[in-house]
Order: sequence, then structure tokens, then C-alpha cells
Amino acid sequence: MALNPIVFTEKVVRSFLRYQLTAYPFADERLHAQMRRLLSLDETRQSPLMKGPYISLSRPFRQGAAVDALVREGIFHPHMRQRIPAEIAHVYGHQEDAIRAIRAGKTTLVSTGTGSGKTECFLYPIISKSLELRDAGAHAGISAVIVYPMNALAEDQLGRLRSLLAGTGISFGMYVGKTPENEAEVTGIRLPQGASRADYEAKVAEVRREKRSDTVYPPEEICSREVMRTPGRQPRILLTNVKQLELLLTRQRDVNLFADARLDFLVFDEAHTFTGAQGAETACLIRRLRSFCGRGIQETACVATSATIVDHENPDAARDFASRFFGVEPDAVVTVGEAYEREVWENDRVVPIVPQKDPAALLNDCVRSVEEDGGAGHAVRAAYRQLAGVDLPAGEWPRALYSALSRNELVFQLSEVLARPRPLNELPAELGATLGRSMTEAEILCWLTLGAAARSQGRPLLRPVVHGFVRGISGAVVSFPVTEPGPRLWFAAEDEIQAQGGSAQHAHFPITTCTTCGQHYFISHLKDFEFAGTTPGGGEAAADSSFWEPLEEARGGKRAILIDRIVGGADDDDLDEHDRLAPVSFCRRCGAGHPQAIGRCLHWYGRGDGVAVRGQTEEGQPRLPDQLRFLRRERPPHGHRLPRAGASGARDQRRGRSRPRAGHGAALGAAAPARLLRQPAGCRVSGRLDEGPCAPVPPARAHGRRHEGRRPFHRRSDPPRGRRARGG
Repeated sequence: MALNPIVFTEKVVRSFLRYQLTAYPFADERLHAQMRRLLSLDETRQSPLMKGPYISLSRPFRQGAAVDALVREGIFHPHMRQRIPAEIAHVYGHQEDAIRAIRAGKTTLVSTGTGSGKTECFLYPIISKSLELRDAGAHAGISAVIVYPMNALAEDQLGRLRSLLAGTGISFGMYVGKTPENEAEVTGIRLPQGASRADYEAKVAEVRREKRSDTVYPPEEICSREVMRTPGRQPRILLTNVKQLELLLTRQRDVNLFADARLDFLVFDEAHTFTGAQGAETACLIRRLRSFCGRGIQETACVATSATIVDHENPDAARDFASRFFGVEPDAVVTVGEAYEREVWENDRVVPIVPQKDPAALLNDCVRSVEEDGGAGHAVRAAYRQLAGVDLPAGEWPRALYSALSRNELVFQLSEVLARPRPLNELPAELGATLGRSMTEAEILCWLTLGAAARSQGRPLLRPVVHGFVRGISGAVVSFPVTEPGPRLWFAAEDEIQAQGGSAQHAHFPITTCTTCGQHYFISHLKDFEFAGTTPGGGEAAADSSFWEPLEEARGGKRAILIDRIVGGADDDDLDEHDRLAPVSFCRRCGAGHPQAIGRCLHWYGRGDGVAVRGQTEEGQPRLPDQLRFLRRERPPHGHRLPRAGASGARDQRRGRSRPRAGHGAALGAAAPARLLRQPAGCRVSGRLDEGPCAPVPPARAHGRRHEGRRPFHRRSDPPRGRRARGG
């Protein structure tokens, strides 16, 4: 089946955006519509959660020395030819440079991109040295320590070592937090002494074929801490992390692990993660380890790998980092970067004509032809004819296509422009200005598709890569602009500030939802807020009234939970008479709370700020919205709970249950550190709250109802006075 990478990327992103709706499953039709609009589900590329797609071209790495040549030269042990996969006849140029430097015992920093083979740069010299020690009958002791920032990376490397070292007699092991203490605790399949690499691979294939999860251990692997500490049984190659390495140097029971350690190699993978205080502590640990093993600066080959240690303003940034990290002079550090093959382009290049066929249909033809065609390549030749207006030369179609495209000026300019990732939508205008004719995104993708299929000696002319970056919703907020009839939803407060030219004109309330019924809540934090009785109290006095100043939670603000309506109701006639509601006003500008609706914000007025905002009063002070209401606290049950929403309403005579009512106001409940409010029965709250789900509603008393085709709303009648609702 033909696969258009751009279309595929956008389908993945669209699925991701749909998933983001589940983070805030609003039953309120206003907020749900705003969320869909913000996500831009119908225009994936316009979504603020996505950047891209970007297009770049990977360049082929320069070919280095042949593996056989390195064996003859003595850089590799002769047995390495059997250990390195047969399909690898040559190493890359940057791998050769790193292998030679590490073999010579030099401090080396390998700074190449992801997928460039950084692991082979240090792993092959370590295995080669270990084979030499085996042949020489050297006493047991750690020769190489490989440190990973995460256990997942160490475990991945451990699986690779099992295949590489099975049957070699080179011992290895991983010492992390999950490493079993005693040999009896090791689970899995242990191969007997003398088992070969073929035996190991056959057993692994058998386990996979039978769909079992057993781990297969070659005889060379040391699996328990007990054996690693045993004198004469220490692993030749040790995989660990920084925390465990430090413990190994401080605990008395582990002192034998580094007894007689050679420490020929010390490797830190993903070295860019060791920064700041952690980097300084790790640098001290390196010096302690060398001192503990009695090794000088020149006696241990220190290696660091990273794909991101680059500073365009300081070309020596990588060397300076390695010098400080390992404690060596900058001149003693060998830095290894990427080296590329030169592309071969003909001098007599021509600009192709504008294709007459619809570019989108032509792109589908190109993708389908290169994936499904074989032999004579009739489909590829037909697609090329429609795209370029000329026929491909005779011969094998991959080689003929390579020859034709190497004389194509448009393809050449693509290779120049895409040396760095570029947004796809910018390419038509830029290339059109350079080539003097119009073009579309689809035509550019056609040429990239054919360039990837063109081959010369097995090497493609172009190696296009599609990049797309997506992010989740860190925490949505709402504001109450005076021009809006209700709350205005934003992915982040910074989004509204940026939309308003960099000025903060509205207070922002974090929003969260119940994942069961879709009821939404607004969150606020107020200074000196109290709500222990029938009416809220506390705050600051001002004239004949009072107000609650907004205050961050980290600075002691009391959390308040609000809603501006109860989902699933029909009207709000008796909302004012609800015994758990008390009216309140919030300033649109600063978020200060007031116990009653007044003409101006007492918080702003008290500060003397005459800030002109939309909807200002005659005095020039921010106007207060009149939508908000408090929710009276009840006796708090155990645990953190939200106020129960929709517990009152008109009695449905047909069903004998309370029906929640929609409200024009907002209910507010305070959650003080010692006494917290109760969450609605059956509600599972997501978003920015950390209370966790309550018990589900018992089936006999739970009833469902759809809201505009979305999640069911579970409701239940009020419990008798003095009784706590089940699940509360």
C-alpha cells in the first residue's frame, strides 16, 4: 500500500489532537466548541499544539576503513570480524576516527547525530581490548565502566552485549537498582558454560517463537551483585548509572567490586544530561573513581557521547566540556564530529517544466510507483514522464532515475535548501523565486519521493526526512472578557497575553473537568479566604464591604473551586435559593473576589491603579462580572474531594429524582488544608486537580444521559440530611 509520509504524519497528529479532547471532556457546549476550535481538528497544520511538518535531507556519512583492514592493522582483535555483523564491511569515517583515538587511550568526545553509530565508537574498542586480555590470561577485574543516565538505556545495551559477547568468555554485567542481590533471585534461562553465540540466538528465537517472556542469559553474563563482589568473578565490562556508581565507591560490602580494577575505559553515554550541579558532582565522582582504582589521567581512556553538545558561537564548546568533565587538558581531548560524502551533481542541470497533471494526483502516482514497482519500472517511468515531461534513459530504472535527477536543477536546489530542516509550506515560494517558476508542495514531494528511490551503487540520491513536533495541553485556563457572554478558553495564559500584544488585561482561572460527566470547574486561590459556615468570610475590609485578594497557592492562597453553570439542567430558577450557594463577584482584570456585586473592584481601587480596561466604570476602575457564586461547605468527609455539583433542583415527578439545574451563576467552594470539600458521587476529575477518583456510583442508583452526543452525565438524588452519599 502506498504511503504518503506527509498525509500519514497529519493523520497521526489529528488522532493526537482528538485524544487531547479527552483531557478536557467538556459537556458544556460552549467550552467544547472552543476546545475544538483551539485544537484546529479540521486544519491540522493550524493547531497550536503542532509545529511542522518540516522537511530535511539526511546526508550520507563518509565511508571509513574496512573492518578487515582494521584487523590487519591491529586496531581490532582478529576475532572482531566474527563479532561485527557480516553486513558491516566498513565503518563510517567518524567511527574510524573515534575508534583510533580510543584505542590510543585518548580522551574522546563523540558528538554526532542520532543514528550515526555512536555506540559502536566505544563498544568495538572495548570488546577488542577485552579479547586481548582474555588471550593474555589477565586476572579478573573491571576493564570498562559504561555509565548511562537512565536504566532503560543500560538495559537496552545489555541486550546487545548478550548477543555480541555470547561464547567469547568475556564477562559482563549490569549493576543498577533492580539487579538481584543473590544468585538465587535471578529468574530466566541460564545457558551452560561453553554455550556459543549460535546456542544463545537459537534459545532466544525459541523463547520468542513460543511467546514467552523469559530472559536468556549467556554464560558470560554476571547477573547478581553477590557474584560481582566475589574476588575473581568481577565482570570485565560493567554497565551502571551515576547513583549506583557512587554507592559502589562508598559501601563497604561493594569494595571488592573494584578490587584489582584495570579501568582501561570510562564511558559516559548521553553526556549532555550531566549538567549543572549534577555535572559537577559527576565530575568529582570520575576523579574519585580513578583515584580509587589507582589510575592516572593518561591511563584511562575517557569517552563521552552526545548528539547535542554543539555551540555555534563557540566551536570549542565540546572540547571545553570534556576537559572540565574528565579533568584533562583541552589539548588532550579528541572531538569527533560527522563527516559526509560529497554529492555528485552534473554541471549541465536543467529546470523541469511545470507538470500538467494535478500535483496531488501526481504525488499519489509517484508514491505508489516507487513502492509497488519492480523489474522494468513501467510505473516509475510513467510517473517521471508526467512530472518532468521527458522519458527516463534506458537501463535499470533506479540507476536511470539517479542519472536523470542528478541533472535536475530543481532537485539540486532542494538538496541545498534542505541542508537544515525547513517548514514545508515555505519551500514553494523560496524555490519558485530561485527557479523562476511556480510550484506546489505536492510537486516538491514528488521530486523528493523519486530522489529517495533513485540509486547508484545502492546509495540513494536524496534521503528526505519528515519532522513533526506536537505537545500536550499543560493546563487550560479561562478568562472573562467583558465582550464575551461567557468564559473564554485558552490553552495557557500566555496565549491570551500574546494575543493582546503582550499585556495581561484579564485574570486567568485554571480549568478542570470531571471525566465521567464532563462538568467543568474553575480554580482560584484567594488570600485569607474562609468558608466554614453558611457564608464565606475572611478577606480584607474596604469601606463598608470586603474582598479577597488573589494569592498564589505557593504563597498561602486558599484554593477555591467555581462553576458558572451545572451541566445537564433545564433552567436556573431556584439556583439563587440553593442552600449551598452564595453569590460572589470576581474582578475580570485581577481575579479578586467580592462577596456581593459592586460597581468597581476594591482590590484595584485600593491600590490606586486607574488602569483603563474594556467595560470600565465612570471612575475608571475595572468592571466586575456578575456571573459568580459561592458554594457553601458541608461537613468534610475523609480525603480530598470536590463540592458535589447538581445536588439540588426541581423534582422529576415521573422518576422521583432530583434534576440538576443549569445556572447563570458560578458555585465556589474553598478547600482549606485541614478541611476539604466533597467530590460529586461518580465524578472522576481530570485536569489540574490532584484529588484522584472517588468511588463509582452504585449501579442501582446511577442513571445516564447523553449531552449532545458526548459523555453520559451520572446523577443521583440528594442523600438524606446527616447521611453521606456513597462514593463521597
